[in-house]
Amino acid sequence: MVYPFWVYFAVSKGWFLGAMVPIMLGLALKWRQSTTTLPQRRFLLLTLLVFFAAAMLNQVDQALLFYPVWVNVGMLWLFASSLWFPPTVVERIATLMEGPLPESGRRYTRHVTQVWCVFFIGNGTMAAWLAWLGNWQWWTWYNGAISYFLMGTLMGVEFLVRQRVRRNAHF
Repeated sequence: MVYPFWVYFAVSKGWFLGAMVPIMLGLALKWRQSTTTLPQRRFLLLTLLVFFAAAMLNQVDQALLFYPVWVNVGMLWLFASSLWFPPTVVERIATLMEGPLPESGRRYTRHVTQVWCVFFIGNGTMAAWLAWLGNWQWWTWYNGAISYFLMGTLMGVEFLVRQRVRRNAHF
């Protein structure tokens, strides 16, 4: 949530490379965690390569603008791939919290995973459009506040729907 505001400040001061260093360090530290899966490592490596290439081409500001797009693409890939290779991400989370789910619960978590995929497509598209426009103020407000509000709203609505589905389906 702080990232867009930090990038806006750094870029407005002309600190392009300085803004990238913490990102690259964070990605490298995430890489070293033992819980990082192979697909996550591939995504992190690709992100590091994109930032490195942007630095070499003197396009750091564009790379910083497109980072939220990369995050949405990564989340979309993670959630969508779990639709083809179950259990879905949402089912895994629900199973950790609730224990084994009945078939109705698995169907519901599959639908929720599909909704999240649509969200990531929309959110990533908006982030890409704002990055392409290059308007730092709009980009900062959308990626630093509005997208989080939309995400929280989706979580809240899903929670209310889940309560109703649980009552009706008895799971």
